[in-house]
Amino acid sequence: MKKFKSGLITLLFLASVPGYSQLGIKAGINMANEVNPLKSGEITTGLSTDNLIGYQLGLYYQLVPKKAGPGFDTGIFISQKGYTYTPNSENTSAVGYKELNYVEVPLNLRYQIPLGFLSIFGFGGLYAGYVMTGKNVVEAESINENIEFANSGDRLDYGYNLGAGMGFFKKVQFSVNWSRGIKNLSTDSDTTIHNKAFTVALTYLF
Repeated sequence: MKKFKSGLITLLFLASVPGYSQLGIKAGINMANEVNPLKSGEITTGLSTDNLIGYQLGLYYQLVPKKAGPGFDTGIFISQKGYTYTPNSENTSAVGYKELNYVEVPLNLRYQIPLGFLSIFGFGGLYAGYVMTGKNVVEAESINENIEFANSGDRLDYGYNLGAGMGFFKKVQFSVNWSRGIKNLSTDSDTTIHNKAFTVALTYLF
């Protein structure tokens, strides 16, 4: 947590760069999973996990230089994460998924290179998220259960981002982003769980 806070302070300090700001709408597709989402005992019974396909949608803000150089971006997004699980053997009937709907705020440093009406950029930074709703679904057994959280701390997540993209006419951006959670999301001392997601997104800037 101390490393996350120090990184956040550094990002805010470095974000005060000269340039022009733009507000936009960003929409994308998440391919999310959890690192070590199942206990070893559950894995041996025949379950394996795969990506959950969800969405990311929200307001986006960037501060970028007029020429090549460093900049900053942030926003507030609804982002779906979780995982799907399927049987490894005929003895396991469970087929379903875990879905978590986060409100997320990223803080990224970026470097942009304009190339006429095009631009290319890379970015990296931190994110923080808070689960608004969640559910577990077992399709074969028609189970659809809301996930309950003991306290607000269990709803929190934070981690880091890495990504790159292209801009067109200073209005449209195509980007890819990989994020990895730092916080252990498990309430079980024998299990470690971290979010991870790969996102493909389009942004329209006003």
